[in-house]
Amino acid sequence: MALKVLQENIAKSMKYVVHWNSQYGYEVKEGHTSKHIVNLNMLTCTCRAWILKGIPCAHVVAAIHFKKLESVNYIAHSYHRETYMKTYSHFLQPVQNMEMWPESQNLSVIPPKVRVMPGRTKKVRRREPTENKIGKLSKRGTQMTCNNCHAKGHNKKGCHKATQCPTRSTGGAKS
Repeated sequence: MALKVLQENIAKSMKYVVHWNSQYGYEVKEGHTSKHIVNLNMLTCTCRAWILKGIPCAHVVAAIHFKKLESVNYIAHSYHRETYMKTYSHFLQPVQNMEMWPESQNLSVIPPKVRVMPGRTKKVRRREPTENKIGKLSKRGTQMTCNNCHAKGHNKKGCHKATQCPTRSTGGAKS
């Protein structure tokens, strides 16, 4: 992975112009807009990518090639195969289950008492932005049925049997 990133940075470094300004310091320019200072002795670049990743950025690669050195030698040791093998050379022992842990002689920690905060309590719980809103649901897509004629597609108000409906003839009041 580190070599892949380094190869990408080598390709980017071809368009940079390098100016020497001390024994280990270089000024790397990309056109007229971008300028970075590289110090090979202190392993720093003003873009800070080399410090963060441990892999020489394109500015550092340009300075390394200007000095006719190998950029592979400037990759952090944590990416080397030997470091990886040394890190995982020891076997990891499994951890025991919680039931097998020894009982603690210390006092058990209890949660703090709940204090009622001043002010009026909220009536509705505040919901998370990702949470579905529950409340009035839309009636879109539902089929209406009339209570008079039990036909679908209309209700009592729009019923064609309105003259036979006892609620319509008495003005909406049932007797």
